[in-house]
Amino acid sequence: MALGTRPMDAAEPFLLNSTIMQNRNGEKIGLSDFSNTRGSNMGMGLDYSAGKAASDDPYSDQQQQRNRKRKKGPPSWRDSWLEFTQNTTIHGLRFIWMEHAFLARKLLWLMLVSTCAGVMGYQIIDRIIYFYSFPVTVNVNVNFNKTLVFPSLTICNQNAFRATKATGLGRYRLLEAMFAGSENHNATFLENYNASDVTLDELYLSTSHSKYDLIVDCEWQSEKCGPENFTQILTDHGVCFTFNDDRLHPLLVASTGSEYGLKLTLNVEQYEYMPGPHDAAGIKLLLHDGKEYPGVAELGLAIPTGTHAYVGIQVVQIENLPKPHGDCASLSSPYYSDYSPDNCQLACLTDYVTQTCGCRHHHMPQKGGQPPICTLEQYYGCLLPQIGRLKERVRDECSCPIPCSFLIFDPAISFATTSVFATDRLLAAASRTNDLGTRYLDALEITNRMEAIKFNRFVRMDLEARERLSELSDIMLDKVRDVILQTESSLQGISNATLTAWNRKDHLYRWQEYHVRKNFMRVRDAMEERTFNYLTMGFQEYANLTESRIWTLADPNITTPAVRESLYKIVMTTLNAKMDLADRAFLNYTDLYSAYFNGTPVFRYKFLKEPRKDNVYITPKPLLKESLFHSSYATRYSNRVGDDILKFRAAVERFAELAMGAYENGTLDKDDMYYADVEFLWRGRRYLHSKSTFYFESIEYPLRIIQERLATFERMWRTYETAVRESLNNIVSLKSSLFDLENSILKRLHYSMLMARGYVIHGNVTKLEIAKELTSQNIYIGISDLKVFFQSLRLRGQKIFDNWDKIKMATASIWEAVVNDEDMLLYYEYKNMSAFLRNMSDIVQEMDDEFNDYRQRFDFRFLVGSADSLFLKSLQDLMADLENYLKVSNIETDFIRENFLQLDVFYREKSYEQITQQIAYDLFALLCDIGGSMGLFVGASVLSIGELLDLLFHQSIYRLTHRART
Repeated sequence: MALGTRPMDAAEPFLLNSTIMQNRNGEKIGLSDFSNTRGSNMGMGLDYSAGKAASDDPYSDQQQQRNRKRKKGPPSWRDSWLEFTQNTTIHGLRFIWMEHAFLARKLLWLMLVSTCAGVMGYQIIDRIIYFYSFPVTVNVNVNFNKTLVFPSLTICNQNAFRATKATGLGRYRLLEAMFAGSENHNATFLENYNASDVTLDELYLSTSHSKYDLIVDCEWQSEKCGPENFTQILTDHGVCFTFNDDRLHPLLVASTGSEYGLKLTLNVEQYEYMPGPHDAAGIKLLLHDGKEYPGVAELGLAIPTGTHAYVGIQVVQIENLPKPHGDCASLSSPYYSDYSPDNCQLACLTDYVTQTCGCRHHHMPQKGGQPPICTLEQYYGCLLPQIGRLKERVRDECSCPIPCSFLIFDPAISFATTSVFATDRLLAAASRTNDLGTRYLDALEITNRMEAIKFNRFVRMDLEARERLSELSDIMLDKVRDVILQTESSLQGISNATLTAWNRKDHLYRWQEYHVRKNFMRVRDAMEERTFNYLTMGFQEYANLTESRIWTLADPNITTPAVRESLYKIVMTTLNAKMDLADRAFLNYTDLYSAYFNGTPVFRYKFLKEPRKDNVYITPKPLLKESLFHSSYATRYSNRVGDDILKFRAAVERFAELAMGAYENGTLDKDDMYYADVEFLWRGRRYLHSKSTFYFESIEYPLRIIQERLATFERMWRTYETAVRESLNNIVSLKSSLFDLENSILKRLHYSMLMARGYVIHGNVTKLEIAKELTSQNIYIGISDLKVFFQSLRLRGQKIFDNWDKIKMATASIWEAVVNDEDMLLYYEYKNMSAFLRNMSDIVQEMDDEFNDYRQRFDFRFLVGSADSLFLKSLQDLMADLENYLKVSNIETDFIRENFLQLDVFYREKSYEQITQQIAYDLFALLCDIGGSMGLFVGASVLSIGELLDLLFHQSIYRLTHRART
C-alpha cells in the first residue's frame, strides 16, 4: 500500500502497529513509525491525501533519517505522548508539544492550559467535597386526605391522690409527709408510717382518682362514649387515662371541627385534693402518637377548671433520610416494639436505674414484670438521690436518634369561660345523679365530730377565740373609751386657751396695721397731694415755657419797658412760686422723715374702740425707724429726697438769675441757658426717682412687714387649728365607731361563741348552724368594721400622737410671735400684759412638759397591743374551718366552676404538612459538574479521560508483550 493513499483516523496507528511496510529507500518500517511520521508532519500542517505532496516534503528526508536512526522495537513513551497530544480531544495540548513551533507560543499555550486545568481541578475538587458532605433538601408539601388518624389522647388529674381514699387506707399522713412535710425522707421516716415495703405503683393506684369519677360525659363524633373507652396508664405524672390507644385500629377522622372530634366533660374533684407532686387545679392533656410513651409531666398542656377548652390539632408528617445524608434511625429495645426517641431515652434510663437500684419507677417500662417497681424504701434510699445523675448519664451516653418517619400532632388551644347554661346543666346533673347535698351534710357532720383531729382542732379554736374575745372586749370598753374621753377634754381646753391669746395678738396686729396706714402713711398721701406731687408736675413743659420767656426777655426787638417789665414779673412770679413750693416740700419731707425716725404719729386716727392716747404705745417705733435703714436703697434714698428737693430749688434759682440778667442787660448766654435747662430737667427726674424709691423702700415698708406678720400669724393659727381639729376629728370618729361596735358586732360575736359552746359541750347545735351564723354577712361586715376600727385606732392614734408635736410647735410659734415682738413690747409694758411679757424659753419648757405628759397619757397606739390581732387570727381560723365545711357541704355554681371543665379535641384543618428530606446532590450531578468543568476549561469530556487511560494501558500491555516476544 502506498503512503498517502487515504487519510487515516486516529485509531489506525494502534490497529496496524505490527504491520511491516517499505519506505522509499526500500527499508522496512512498521506502521507505527509511519504514524509517528504522519503525526509529526500533521503538526507541520502537511496533507497526506496525495503521494506527491509527501515526496516533496522538505523535511521528509530529515524525518526519514531520524526514523532510520531509531532502533527497531516499540515506540517510546515520549513518542506515544507526542502522538497522543496531537490526536486527543483535549484542547491546547497539541500546541504545547508542536514541533518547530516558537518557544513563546508553546509557553503561552502552556500557561493557558495550566490555568484552565487549575480552575477545572479546583471546581472538580469543590464538587467532590460537596458531594461527600451528603447535602439534603427539605420539601414541605401540603397534602389533603379524605381521612386523618386521630392521635392518642392522655389526660391526667393535676392532683395525683384522692383524699378520701388516702384517708380510708390510712395513707393520708404518709402522702402529706412525702409531698408537703419537712421530715427527712429515710427509712426511719417510712417506718413511722409502716410504709417501707409499699411499692410506688401500689401507692399511686390505691389512692388515685378514678376515671369513672373524672369522666362525667364523653362524646366521639356525635356518638356517646364513656370511661370504658379510656385505658388507665401510669405515667410520670401519676395515674392517667388514654383514649384511642389501639395501635392496630386507630380512630380516623373524616372532617374538621369539634363535631368530628372528642368532647369531654370532666370533674377533677378539687374537693378531694390533697398534698401531692403537683399543686395546680385542672388536668394535664397530651396528644401523641399511640406508639410513643406519653411524657405528660414535661409535654402536657395544663387546662384549668371552670373553662371550656378547644384543642385544634394539625398533623405534620416527618420523613428523614438515614446516614450518610441524615441521622435518622430506629433502634430496637426489649421494652418497646415501636421506636421513638422518648421510648429510647426512657428505656435507657430504666436500664441505668435498674443497674443502680435494682428496681424501676412506676412509669418506666418492663418486660415480663422485670425489673420490679421500687418500694418506697428503695425510692428514697436509692432512686430519688440518684435520679438526677442518672438523667445526666442518659443525656451523655445514650444515643437516641430521631426516627426516619414519624408524626407530630401540633395543638392550638383556646379557652372560653364555662357558660352559665353549662354550669346550671352540670349542677342539675350532679345534684340529680349523686344526691350530693344530703349525703355531704350527713357525712360531714359525722366525720367532723368522730374524727379526733378535726373535732379537737375545732374545740381548740373555739376556746381560743372565746378567750381572746373576752380580753378584747374589756380593753375596748374600758381602757380605750376612757382615754378617748380624756383626750377630747384636754384638746378642747388647750384649744380654748391658745385661741384667747391668738385673738388678742391678732387684734393688736390689725390695730398696728391701721395705725401705720392712717397715722403715718396717710401723712405721705396728704403731703403728696399738697407739695410733693406738684413740685415736679409738668416740669418738662415748665422748663420749656420758662426758657422761652427768658429768651423773650433777652430779645433785642422788644424795647418797650412796660412789656419787658410785665414779662419779667410773670417769669419771676412763676419761678418764686416753684421755689416756695420746694421750700414747703422740703419741710413736709422733714416732718415725714422725723415721724418715721422718731416713731411719732402725725395724725390721730382712732382704731375701733381703742383710745387715741394708746396710739403712742402701739406705734411700731423700731420697725418705722428700721424702714429708713433696712436696705442700702432705703438708707440711700430716704436721705436723698430732701437733698434732691433743695437741688431742684437751686436749679429754679438758676433760671431766676438768668431771667434777671436777661431783663437788666438784655443779653443771654446760650450755653448758660442750655446748662440751666439740662440741670433743671435732670434734678426733676432725680427727685421723682428718689421720691418713688423712698415711698416704696421706706414709707410703705412698715405696712408690708406688718401685713406679712399678720398673714404669717393667721397661717400659724390655721396650722394650729388644723392640727387640733384633726386630733378632735379623730377622737370623735373613734368614739362614734366604738359605740357602734359595742352595740353590733361585739354582741353578735358573744352570741356565736355561746352557740359554739353548745356544739362542743352539749351537742345540741350542729356545726352547720354555727357555720351559717359565723359566716353570715353580718358577721363579715362586723369583722370588717372591727378591723377598720383597730386599724383606725392605731392610725388615728399615731396621728394624734404625732399631732401633739404639731400642736406644740404651732402653739410655740404663736407664742413666739406674741412674745418676741419688739414693736409691741412698749404696749405690753404699758398694759402690764404679764402673759405676753414672759421669757420664751420658760414658755417652751412649760409647753414641753405639758405636751409630753399629754403624749404619754393619751397614747392610743399601744392600748390594744396585740389583743385584736390575736382575736381576729383565732376567729379567722375558726371561720376558715367553718367556711371549708360550708364549701364542701353545698353544691353551687362555684363548686361547678372549681371542679368541672369541658374539653373539645378536633382537627382544625383536614390538610397536613409532609416534611421530607431528599438527597440534594447525587453521583450523576457530580459527573455532570465534572464533565461540564472539563468541557468549559479544557474542551475535554469524560471520553478524554478514556483516551488517556487507553494510552497508558495500551502502551504498558504492548511493552510487556513485545518484551516477552523478544
